[in-house]
Amino acid sequence: MITGRVDEIWIAIEPKMSRVMFLTAGTVVEIWHEFAAAPKCIGEVHQLKIDQVFVSQNRATAHLDDGTPVSLRVTSRDKVRAGQSMTATIIAAPRQGKPWQAAIGARLVGTYVILLPGDAGFYASRALPDDQVEPLRDSLAEKLPRGFGAILRRAVAGQEASLVEDELTMLVHLWQDRVRATGCIHDGGTLSQKAALHAPGVAIRMTGDTLPADGFEAAYDAALDAASGASVDLASGGRLWFEPTQALVAIDLDSGGGGFEALLREAPSMIAYQLRLRALSGLIAIDVPRLSSGAAKTFTTALAAALSTDPRQPEILGRTRGGLLECRIAHGRPSLDSQRYFADCANV
Repeated sequence: MITGRVDEIWIAIEPKMSRVMFLTAGTVVEIWHEFAAAPKCIGEVHQLKIDQVFVSQNRATAHLDDGTPVSLRVTSRDKVRAGQSMTATIIAAPRQGKPWQAAIGARLVGTYVILLPGDAGFYASRALPDDQVEPLRDSLAEKLPRGFGAILRRAVAGQEASLVEDELTMLVHLWQDRVRATGCIHDGGTLSQKAALHAPGVAIRMTGDTLPADGFEAAYDAALDAASGASVDLASGGRLWFEPTQALVAIDLDSGGGGFEALLREAPSMIAYQLRLRALSGLIAIDVPRLSSGAAKTFTTALAAALSTDPRQPEILGRTRGGLLECRIAHGRPSLDSQRYFADCANV
């Protein structure tokens, strides 16, 4: 199964629809679709006015200048009130009847760093040990101009300081080059710039330039085939079932004729691959067969390692009393199924 980080990005720009594919060792592990006739809001920073605040739900509603509805996550510390103007960043696409999702404040998200324009703090994920944060804090502070804050993400662990510094510099330049005064304050960058932030330091190939169109289409079709259907067969004879619902994504492990040992050995990498390729997010509930404590720990460790290359930074929450292994992936781009539906419409 595919492991390791993305080593190539392929982009096809077309009048109705543009596509981005992220590849590892020649295999597509993630697909983006962007449609000329549809909003491309993720990563945009807007100045907007709050419509309503729902304190018990930690939510507020607002509209963009063009009337697009937005839902914001808020806390009591934000002190948000109806009629208030504030800056917010779009972080997730509409899904299951819910509008675009936004977070309060301006932010540009990279793989290793989140840039916070208008802030002055330097923060780090709680998952990072202090001995990794302090050296980076010192080296990055020199590259962080006045008027900017930054957050070090979990993925920074084990990375070379120069790579993280380069991403921070790129984020600062991207903000400064495209910032505006009102309305949509920042568009998040071009499609190529967004892809470069998603997989920093990776070569980008464009169709019609260094990438033949037929090669792109062949890889694209193979990726769609790999993500089609409710189940995926494993080499040993086992099978994984994927069932997205309104509340969560359920994954069931079936050993079939392969036996438990083979199933537990092959499943973690396939689960991680399919979650990323299908762009599944939210709460992930994995029904793992009853295991000894040692085998369960081995499986969870292998799954964590396989998930570590996903730039969405999935989090393993633990096991429920019923034995389900729960993970959480922040919502962002829509699932591949919904992307494919709009892709089919764009090609009509």
